[in-house]
Order: sequence, then C-alpha cells, then structure tokens
Amino acid sequence: MEALRARYRTAEEICAGGALGNLGEGVEITTHGIQARLVAWPGTGFQTEAVHVLTIQPGEESNRYRYDLAEEALLCHSGAGEVWLREQWVTLLPGDLAYVPEGIERAVRNPAANRDCFILVSQVSPPQFDLYKDAGLYNEALAVMNERAVAKAAINARSIALPAPALAFHDDQPRVRSWMLERDDVRRRGALFNVFMGAPFTGIGVPMRLILWPGAGSRTAGFNLAAPDSGTADELHTHPVSDECLVMWRGDSAEFFIGGTWLPAKANDVALAPCGVAHGHRSEGVTLFGGYASPPQLDLLMPTEYYATGAFTTATATQLHVGD
Repeated sequence: MEALRARYRTAEEICAGGALGNLGEGVEITTHGIQARLVAWPGTGFQTEAVHVLTIQPGEESNRYRYDLAEEALLCHSGAGEVWLREQWVTLLPGDLAYVPEGIERAVRNPAANRDCFILVSQVSPPQFDLYKDAGLYNEALAVMNERAVAKAAINARSIALPAPALAFHDDQPRVRSWMLERDDVRRRGALFNVFMGAPFTGIGVPMRLILWPGAGSRTAGFNLAAPDSGTADELHTHPVSDECLVMWRGDSAEFFIGGTWLPAKANDVALAPCGVAHGHRSEGVTLFGGYASPPQLDLLMPTEYYATGAFTTATATQLHVGD
C-alpha cells in the first residue's frame, strides 16, 4: 500500500497507474496569501485540473484575485467561512460549494469571531502554473515542472489529521443558490451549490448527483457526489480525457480501486486517477464519495437524456439522500 501512496510516486508513475492520497497530505505553499496543500496538481501528473486544500485561520482573508483562463470550485470541508461571490460575501458551511467562472474576482475569509479553521477543497481547472512558481516547483523560463523539487517537497511534506468532513444539505441564501438561477447566469457570474443537490445520475451503477457540469452552468469544472447503499460497488471505469480526484467523504469500511488493486479507504482519502487510469469504489457500510473531474466527463454524459449532438439540457436539481 505504501508504494502506491502519492508522496512516494512520480508524476509519470501516477499518470500510468494512479495513486492513493489524502486531503491531509501534500506539498504546502502559499496562494493569494492563504496556506494551500497540493493534493492533485501537475506535480502528481494531473493536466486538466488541480485540487488544493486551503486552510484559513480565524481572522485570515485572502487577496482578491481572478483567473482569466481557469474556473474554480471551492467546497467547504469543515468549519465555516465566506467567499466573495457574485459581488458579495457568501457564507459557506460544510457541503456548500462556490463555483466561480473564469475572469470573475473572488476571495475567501474566515471571520475573526470563528473558533475553527475554515477548510476548503478547491478545484482549479485548468491548473494555474504561476501558483507553483514562487515555491520553485515550476520553471517559468523553461515552461516545465521542476521534477526534482517536486519530488523532494512531496516526500518531506508533513501530514495533517483533518477532521472527518461533516457535509450536509443547506438551502439558505436563495438569491445565490444555483438551483434558483438560470444556467446562463450561473455561467457568467457563478453561484452557490450544495453537493447534495444536483441532476440524478446512475451511470456507474450507484445513486449519485451531477453537481458541477455544463447542464448546471460550468465549463471545465466538474464535481459529482455518490451515496451508494451498503455492500455495493460502482463499475470500474476510466475517463479518456478527464483527470479525476475522487474523495472519500464518509466511510470506514470502503476501498478504492487504484493502481490495479483494491486499497482500504477512509474519510479524507483520495484516489488520484489521471486520464485513462482505471478506478472505482466498493464498501460494506454506508459511504459518501465524490469526484472532482475536469473537463466534466462526456463519456458518462453522452448516454444520458441530458446530452444530444453536442448540446446539454438543463436538468432539474433534486436532493440526494444517503441510502437512496
């Protein structure tokens, strides 16, 4: 199992067979004034997305920033805080996800009155290489990752024991909720999603919801959530052009298929499955897992009623209940 841990594998090895990571493991850098842990990124072989864990202390606030190329999805893992979204501060609780299109200004903060850290899992699609430059992990002059620096930083990175995510359904702040807005408006200005509210989907054999996908307004950002019954498994599968970072949000008796074998997986564990890498899940108990995928997986969406000849249909969002 240790040989398949992300910190011990090169980007080339992860691209070939995947790896097992954890939201509490990864190289630490500072992005926009906030501490970030790099979980899935070009240093782990990802080409279409990067997944970072942001830890914001009470009283901390990031710089205002925007990406003219990349979209960003910010999922509240634990704690509570705020995101600058649709030109206002919006509160995020565990399970809430802020989607910010390219070109739109954003920021994050944890009010000083809070006691706990505000922990966000951020997807940036496509990756922003300039985020890694100051830490010496990207060589701007040669336009390549600094592989030796990445390897040394990864193997020496400290591990943090994160709390188990307490994702829950929230429908407050209706003026910014995705299911209260038109898809074109979400695409232009962003919206506040929740991981339990999306388009029904069973394409890999378990109940799930499509949260971030073109039918909901995103372009390159993608996120799906699954809540399989006890004793079930999804179909082992690959995605031809989508990198996926699959997170176990809940479950103590689950396994991920990665690297050609089944590995035990618990809350906060991550299956790193770049384009073409086979992956899947099985469990004996109740689990909750979800994948960041970029671009949204057309190979899964093509057989559904949501897609036809290059166009997506706006789907009615419904709530996913654990045990559905």
